[in-house]
Amino acid sequence: MTSNLGLKAVSLALAGLLWFAIAGEKTSEMGISVPVELQNVPKDLELTGDTVNNVEVRLRASPGIIQRLGPGEVSARLDLKGASEGERIIHLTNDAIRVPFGIQVVQISPSMITLNFERTAQKLVPVRPRMVGRPAQGFEVAEIVSEPAEVRIAGPKSRVQEVESAFTEPVSLEGAQASVTDAVNLGIEDPMLRILDRSRVQVTAKVRPAQERRTLQDLPIRVRGGALTPRPATVDVVVSGPVSVMARLKPGDVRPWVDGAAAEASGRAPVAVELAPGLTGISVDDTKPAEVTLRPARRSGPG
Repeated sequence: MTSNLGLKAVSLALAGLLWFAIAGEKTSEMGISVPVELQNVPKDLELTGDTVNNVEVRLRASPGIIQRLGPGEVSARLDLKGASEGERIIHLTNDAIRVPFGIQVVQISPSMITLNFERTAQKLVPVRPRMVGRPAQGFEVAEIVSEPAEVRIAGPKSRVQEVESAFTEPVSLEGAQASVTDAVNLGIEDPMLRILDRSRVQVTAKVRPAQERRTLQDLPIRVRGGALTPRPATVDVVVSGPVSVMARLKPGDVRPWVDGAAAEASGRAPVAVELAPGLTGISVDDTKPAEVTLRPARRSGPG
């Protein structure tokens, strides 16, 4: 009995010493900003609106532990498994804060986070090439094309629906006298959206000598094949081509004509246009009217 009482007394004394040691241990507190880690986000959902990337956490531990705390050892983890579209309020508890052993979480601010989720949507949009500068004097841009002409974008449904096009880095045309081709990066105005499959396209600006368009009026129509008279007897012809070649063009260089043999059945024939030699690059854009009526030519009576 006496020996048991001795052991009990020793145990009681040790417990008391341990309690006093723990109770008397100094503690320190420190507030830090920790990153918010979103886990198990559903693949078909997108975060929208303002998101909280960091929270303020106040920690308590012995001075030695607090002083040895390194960056990245504390984080807030939110499990979003099973989240659905719409507004969701997430409560931050001590269990959500990852801390090293021996550290106690005293306070979390904010203690609640509101997250907004939207369904992921995709859409094909045209590529809008951006050009800077001007071709050399006497030259112009005939056409600008992108390869591919469209790209697919993805992101929150409401934001995808608002986007009409993707744009490219600027392509310089300064002083160009021939076509310019460049591979450039793509961009979208909304930073919450992303471009799928590719981030670069090839842009080609087709540069040609400056063009001029002119209408030559009341040009006489010649009939080939048969003694026929056209009604009307003249047409207006619209032509276009390089400015340097158009400067040499005279009305007599543009020659409308019709095929008399082709008008035997209906009495009408389409107007064709022949250009004089040496007018390289000039094309006929239109004739007004496009066809005429052919009638037998009147014979002159005896004199």
